[in-house]
Amino acid sequence: MKLEVSLRVALKAADPVISTAYLTLVEKMGYRDKLLALNRLESYSFSISCADPAPVVRSLTGFLATQSTFYNRNKHMYFLECSWEGGRHTEGARVEQLESLDRQVARWSKLDEPQDLDGQATRNRVMLKDVAIYRSEILVEDIDADKKVAVGRGLETELATAPVTVAELGVRWYLALRVDSKKEARSVTREIVVTESRGRGLLLNPNHQQYNLLSLREIDL
Repeated sequence: MKLEVSLRVALKAADPVISTAYLTLVEKMGYRDKLLALNRLESYSFSISCADPAPVVRSLTGFLATQSTFYNRNKHMYFLECSWEGGRHTEGARVEQLESLDRQVARWSKLDEPQDLDGQATRNRVMLKDVAIYRSEILVEDIDADKKVAVGRGLETELATAPVTVAELGVRWYLALRVDSKKEARSVTREIVVTESRGRGLLLNPNHQQYNLLSLREIDL
């Protein structure tokens, strides 16, 4: 029987990698009018062949509770999902919370909003007319599969189980783009993701990384 495991990990506090990438894209690379929000999380998925998934799930959750290979419980939020024929186990934060475009950096509010009585800018969402907002989700992974093999072997040793096949080992990025069409959203996503020069692209190095556009859809604010 196949046990399918998905693990998503994100920092509880502000992620400096996201903040730096966002500021670079908005302030230095000209995406102020298009990039409204940015988020990321580490993503792992693997499958385990086993006769009985239940003891393997117990071993896996016990291992994850004491390790620091995938996350640190003091610093990270995580979502774990284990599924098999006739069963499912989940734990941790809601995956929607980790993936939320409001969780890290988001520029939904106007820069010239009036101040409230406490001197804080009111955080109202921008009223956008005749402009679409698209949410793109991409997976960035190393081209070389050596890390996947190493992680799989490590899990096999820890769980004392059959071969573990690692299908996903990378970073998922989530972008909110203010553009005119889905076609433009796809194009801008690639511009932002793939580094082609100092002024174009930022989130991956095409010499040793690749990306997959997992989803692209229009959203409502």
